Amino acid sequence: MGSVSKAVRRDLRGFLVGPDPPVRPRTRLGRALPTIGVVVAIAAGLITYEYLLGNGPMVGSFLLVLTAALTGAPIALVATRPLLAWRIAFLVAGLAGFTVHIAQRTPWPWTPTQMLSIPVVLAVVAVRHRRGVLVWTGLSAALLVVVFVKPTNIAGLLLAVFAILVVGDQVRRRREVQAALAEEEERTELAQARRAVAEERNRIAREMHDVVAHHMSLIAVRAETAVYRIDGVPPAVAEELAAIAGTSREALVEMRRLLGVLRSTETPLVEPQPGLEDLAGLVVDARRAGVDVTFEPLPGATVPPAVGLAAFRIVQEALSNARRHAAGAPVRITLTLGPSALELTVRNTLTAPAGDPAGEPPTGERHGLLGMRERATAIGGTFTAGPDAGRYTVHATLPLEVDT
Repeated sequence: MGSVSKAVRRDLRGFLVGPDPPVRPRTRLGRALPTIGVVVAIAAGLITYEYLLGNGPMVGSFLLVLTAALTGAPIALVATRPLLAWRIAFLVAGLAGFTVHIAQRTPWPWTPTQMLSIPVVLAVVAVRHRRGVLVWTGLSAALLVVVFVKPTNIAGLLLAVFAILVVGDQVRRRREVQAALAEEEERTELAQARRAVAEERNRIAREMHDVVAHHMSLIAVRAETAVYRIDGVPPAVAEELAAIAGTSREALVEMRRLLGVLRSTETPLVEPQPGLEDLAGLVVDARRAGVDVTFEPLPGATVPPAVGLAAFRIVQEALSNARRHAAGAPVRITLTLGPSALELTVRNTLTAPAGDPAGEPPTGERHGLLGMRERATAIGGTFTAGPDAGRYTVHATLPLEVDT
């Protein structure tokens, strides 16, 4: 019983002082309804004024004007504030019932404009509000009918009020069911899209595991065992083979981590990611591979993890491109930390014709440049790459304020 009485009090409070639900019209007509309501309300007020002026004595001219104005007010509000419109209509109907005495002996003391607007307001309230508020609205309308309508017409008007409220309530429930179905369909489509993405990620992971990882493992094994399979391997060659094997093992570890990310869209990545402080190790590996690298580090610099990771991957790809497309050319890596962004520049001398510069050909971005560009733009930065006065320059601006 306590929960029932609480619900009754909540609905009564909603009926008396509760707000109307917000309206978000999707059509041009829906957006024009408030304006149309104001125009119709002005016309209804003028019609009511003329009707009252010619059909019965009033307490005073001020009351006549006030009644006419308040009669049109619900029409102006019904499109956006139907419950407020009903409160005004109820008060005006009660005021007219006690003060306005129409000379024509009609079964009710209300003007024709009121008899036309009140059903419309009731219908809109029924469509917009929950059933509990609707019950109190119906009771207030029934009170007007019982108090002011002639006994012979009470049953018919009560039946009309009940029919309006029931139809409006059914329309509201049908709209709610349709909205729920549309939301469920959207969730189903989203789930299907996610499932398709997961299946594609798993397929890519399988291909990478079965093909790429297999070949990388073979490279590592062959590099490690070459010194035992081949007689008379010079120490320098043995050291180079060991470096190749180590790099291959590191690539395998990175690939296994990537495969784990591809196979699971729910498990967060908890392994430490490379950052700005790891660039020194990357430069050391590049020098061991024979690249002449000049690196200007930023000792003690602190940047967000996403910025550090993007900078590391961009430099990593830029060095890889330099080794492939400009073998033997010196490379300079420059970092500049400003108040709001990290400036990253990787520049090397061109050793190929302009049509095939170091890095990537200018006529069509390959995966390397696309990956670097995506790394920068993903955190709100910018990226440029291309030949410049005999050099190939990769430049990225990475903002320090990154949304995570």
